[in-house]
Amino acid sequence: MKCMNLMLSLCLLGGLILGGSSFACPGVVAAEQGDASSDEEAANSASRVLSLEKRFLHLPVKTGAGETWLRLDVDGKPVCEFIIELATDPNDVSFYALLEIASWQGQSGTLVAETYPAGSKGLDAVTQSNEFPDVDTAYQERYRPQFHFSPRRGWLNDPNGLVYYNGEYHLFYQHNPCGVRWNNMTWGHAVSTDLLHWQELPDALIPDRLGTIFSGSAVVDWKNTSGTQAGTEPPLVALYTYEGPRMRYGEPTSQGMAFSNDRGRTWTKYEKNPIIPHIIGGNRDPKVFWYEPTGKWIMTLYMDGEDYALFESGDLKDWKKTCDIKNLGCSECPDMFELSVDGNEQEKKWVFWGGNGKYLLGSFDGHTFVKESEPLAMKWGGNDYAAQTYSDTPGRRIQFSWMKDGSYPDMPFNQQFTVPRELTLKRTPDGVRLCVWPVKELESLRGEPVSVASVALNGEAGCELPNTELLDMELELQPGDATQIKLALHGREIILLPKENAFVVDDVRAPLAVDGETITLRIVLDRMSMEVFANGGLSQIAKCFVPGAGANFSHMKITSDGTNACIKQMTAWPLRSVWNVKQ
Repeated sequence: MKCMNLMLSLCLLGGLILGGSSFACPGVVAAEQGDASSDEEAANSASRVLSLEKRFLHLPVKTGAGETWLRLDVDGKPVCEFIIELATDPNDVSFYALLEIASWQGQSGTLVAETYPAGSKGLDAVTQSNEFPDVDTAYQERYRPQFHFSPRRGWLNDPNGLVYYNGEYHLFYQHNPCGVRWNNMTWGHAVSTDLLHWQELPDALIPDRLGTIFSGSAVVDWKNTSGTQAGTEPPLVALYTYEGPRMRYGEPTSQGMAFSNDRGRTWTKYEKNPIIPHIIGGNRDPKVFWYEPTGKWIMTLYMDGEDYALFESGDLKDWKKTCDIKNLGCSECPDMFELSVDGNEQEKKWVFWGGNGKYLLGSFDGHTFVKESEPLAMKWGGNDYAAQTYSDTPGRRIQFSWMKDGSYPDMPFNQQFTVPRELTLKRTPDGVRLCVWPVKELESLRGEPVSVASVALNGEAGCELPNTELLDMELELQPGDATQIKLALHGREIILLPKENAFVVDDVRAPLAVDGETITLRIVLDRMSMEVFANGGLSQIAKCFVPGAGANFSHMKITSDGTNACIKQMTAWPLRSVWNVKQ
């Protein structure tokens, strides 16, 4: 199918609408099926004819309602379709999804809801406007993360297409704009200048006949190797997976490409997609980077089971397999990058990363990755999955991860990301290891600190904290003869087991090094999550939670079963919300 950039956005258009901002919504006609009519459809569908006059249609979503295929026909021809939990009662709506219709203003449109319960009146609640319907309430919800990224509306999972260009960090992500459950995989899109304050833009890539849009990556094509540049700036190029079986057309999983010549605001899909046809199993999640010594693009691709492969290309369109990487101990969401060891540019190693945080250390000659370690782990379960690092951030390796399976009761959005984190390689007694630490930009949200020092932990002690649910804490402990130290804060509990070289957050256990009789922790608390970084980031646990009633935000209780444990130093900063100004 030939792609047409019709400025269609099937999306919950999100974000901070800045003065003078102009949203142009990209997309692809997802139909080309001819007129869809049948006796079955007539018996199980509802429709509404509209004169398309405004910029947006507001589509009523009821969380928990049965799913239906909703199709928009314009002048008798289908132009897009998607799955939506369409409200059946116009007076019982959870939130409104947005469909941009600017391309068809002045034309006649028909919304067709297939397999819609008889007698349902949800289509009566569809309205049109030139504005967002929730400008007064977006980002103000009770369970909204306050400095972790979450979508304005709808479902979120894997981070995709992380690329930095011209002062902007682009954050794409797996997005269901029409419900708070996984479905309708599209690429949501947001931009930021500081990795914290995000402006949500229209969905960048939506499903077409080749499939829904699964995970992938984005690069700046500085040398215009793809031949897609129009104008003076290099194009941004996205590489992604088409998941055909998720559509009604049943195409096998394959890899596609799209490009942008306006700093990612609109996207055109390559007319000869797929660039890599189906190979095996669920092959997916291309992560691409430029390798200067060979003048080639390198793609890491998940294949099947626990196996991955490398491909190379000179133009981002034609790809040749060069290497297999097997038995990583995990599946999907690969990443690959080079880091210096302890900041020494004369000593570098390549890292090959998988979906659950397992990684290999090795070497790379431009064609073949040779592993130098067995699978290692930096993450230890919890709500942390499908991480990806940024392209085109020289001198830094910045990563986001999906905080998988968090709960956000009765919210019009679902799921969040971790704080942005920087990866480094450090030499340890066990060898070279990957470390993770919150980016320095997070410190810009800090308020006035509270500090204590030399607090004995003979039985039980307490530390006063800033009275806030948003917290950044650095803690240095001397365990002494204690076998267990418990930290209780914000209704959560962290258990340190120094004799077992481990720590536990809820049901997740991770290694804990006792370095010179000292334990160091960094704890980052948001409204719906806790992230704990131990011993300079050698191990880390990220957990989501629903805050309980009556949590004490101004006090941390610490208990120890030893006689000479102590807090050597503790500093806690309140953090400001990134949503403290109505957007």
